Amino acid sequence: MSDLPIRRVVLYKHGVGYFERETNLEGDQSLSLSFKQREVSDVLKSLTVLDLNGGIVSAVSYDSTTPIEQLLAEIALSIPDSGSLKGLLPQIKGARVSVKPAGGSAVQGTILGIDKTDARTEHGLEETHRLSLLTDAGDIRTFDLFDLELTLLDDGIKRDLDFYLRTQLASKKKDARTFTLFAQGEGKRTVRVSYVLEAPVWKATYRILLDEGEGSSPLIQGWAVVDNTSDEDWQDVSLTLVAGLPVSFTHDLYTPRYVRRPVVEVKETTGVLPPMAEAGVEDYEQAEMLTMGAFAEAAPAPRTAMMRKKLRGEGGGGYGGGGRKPESAVSSVQAQTRERQVGDLFEYGIDKPVTVRRNQSALVPILLKPFAGRSVLLYQKSARAENPIRCVEFENTTGLTLEGGPVTVLEQGSYVGEAMLDTLKPTEKRLVGYAVELAVRVLDNIDSHSDRVTRVTIRNGTLKTHYAEVQKTTYTFNSKSEKEQVVYLDHPRDDSHWKLVETAKPHETTENYWRFRFPLPPGTASKFVVQQQQTLFQSFGLADITDKQLAAWVSAKYLDKATEKALKEVLAQRQQVGRIEEKLSQLNDERNKIHAEQKRIRENLGALGDRASEKALRERFVATLDKQEDRLAKITEEEVKLRADRDEARERLNAALAKLEYDAPVLTEHAGS
Repeated sequence: MSDLPIRRVVLYKHGVGYFERETNLEGDQSLSLSFKQREVSDVLKSLTVLDLNGGIVSAVSYDSTTPIEQLLAEIALSIPDSGSLKGLLPQIKGARVSVKPAGGSAVQGTILGIDKTDARTEHGLEETHRLSLLTDAGDIRTFDLFDLELTLLDDGIKRDLDFYLRTQLASKKKDARTFTLFAQGEGKRTVRVSYVLEAPVWKATYRILLDEGEGSSPLIQGWAVVDNTSDEDWQDVSLTLVAGLPVSFTHDLYTPRYVRRPVVEVKETTGVLPPMAEAGVEDYEQAEMLTMGAFAEAAPAPRTAMMRKKLRGEGGGGYGGGGRKPESAVSSVQAQTRERQVGDLFEYGIDKPVTVRRNQSALVPILLKPFAGRSVLLYQKSARAENPIRCVEFENTTGLTLEGGPVTVLEQGSYVGEAMLDTLKPTEKRLVGYAVELAVRVLDNIDSHSDRVTRVTIRNGTLKTHYAEVQKTTYTFNSKSEKEQVVYLDHPRDDSHWKLVETAKPHETTENYWRFRFPLPPGTASKFVVQQQQTLFQSFGLADITDKQLAAWVSAKYLDKATEKALKEVLAQRQQVGRIEEKLSQLNDERNKIHAEQKRIRENLGALGDRASEKALRERFVATLDKQEDRLAKITEEEVKLRADRDEARERLNAALAKLEYDAPVLTEHAGS
């Protein structure tokens, strides 16, 4: 058990707890705390120690991570588990002690050793051990080892023995690490110690009570589930529960860190042989001087300014304080919490002390208040296609932030279902579903079709026809209930392109739904229609239009007369470019044929000999080649001119397309007449 009892516990929703201990002391004292090894880094990161009455805390020491063998390596002591006194005294041979045999006076001297002798008794020979002592008077005396009082007079050996025993004891507690706080001061004082450790999150759970009486508002009752997984009881502690998500992290401060230092090799010198004088020549060898740069002296670290916070009384300091008085509950049970907003955090402070035994959990009441709400139906096809869900239309009028958690719903004293409540700020509204309404069945019918083209735009050489895709959903609610009910209908809104048309205005819009609200009469079938549409378009590149496409657009009255005329000019320009491209293609085909023919003629020329009969054939081949070369030159000239004409026609086409802009609705036959 710690000599610093826990006085205050603050639990958070992100896996840590703030613990505050407090005790009274007088004069100089040391205080101890034990933690599990995995908790030490959190303690080192967050430990705060305050002497509230002017004293100081000179130091806080804690167990090292060094193995026990290494810790005891420098102490020349080893006490066996059996025969501890016989094993210890020979190891402190030469130590000054005071020996007081039974029935005798104390004698001071120096330990010589332990002697083992055999003594004859009525039971035969028995082995005995005697302590040999060199007294201060110079006598050597022996004493029965197990019939005396022995006091160590050597302070150094007493310190080593004390360290040895404490270290051995600590090693038996495999997972325990002890912190020792050294408090110095005069008179009676109060010391407060606080720290943050990993802790189970507290959980909220609620009860909603509907129809508790004629004209009464529904009630919400809240409980907090807290878990004490430590090895220490929380006895009459001040408990605070905080909702929020402050930043917290783990950081290893317990494991010693070492900086790798450079290794400087020692330059060894070998033994020196007697010199052998030789005949010399005048040659002087100069030794090379090695210089080392001076290390710049590190500047002293700046002293950290310690900011003293205003100390508050019980319930103050850190999160979880607050001076609000308990508020009266609606029922005969007094409210046991006080609430306070701390930035983005919200805390529930339990007014009365709480006791939670080690390795146990507890339910702590935190809320009992009326709220604005009623029982309604919610239909979401994705949740359940056949029936709506019965919900509590919950408006948080409690004035508190309600942390998320499970809800059990009771109606007229009977259990009717369960739900999950998201975190709710004051005045927020939420539909909390808790049961399936089997007395109402729902059918939905979806009709989807594409509507006519409503608008045509021309821009950047592209014509777009805009048309509407219409989706009409008819919901049929068949109610077998005997009373009128309120229905909320969640209709999916897949993306921002869909717009409602010829439909009642939604009661509200959520991230994924349009939410409609309407009454549902008893014992009848009711229909609700949701019609939505989105505008789509089809694109056509005007540089590639055909006579047939243009004629279709004109027939559908997509264009006015001026735009029709401009498009006909564009079509004429495009056709002119097409004719030039066709001529260029024909010339290219002709060139390829000539090249193939020339290749054949050259192969034939290579096969002819020097005979007179072959001379005429050779001349005819050569004449043909001359004509073909003339034609190839002509083709090149024609291509140059055609490419220039094509580029000019393309420029005129692009200029005409760039100037062409159009944006107008497509009128129906009735509107145009």
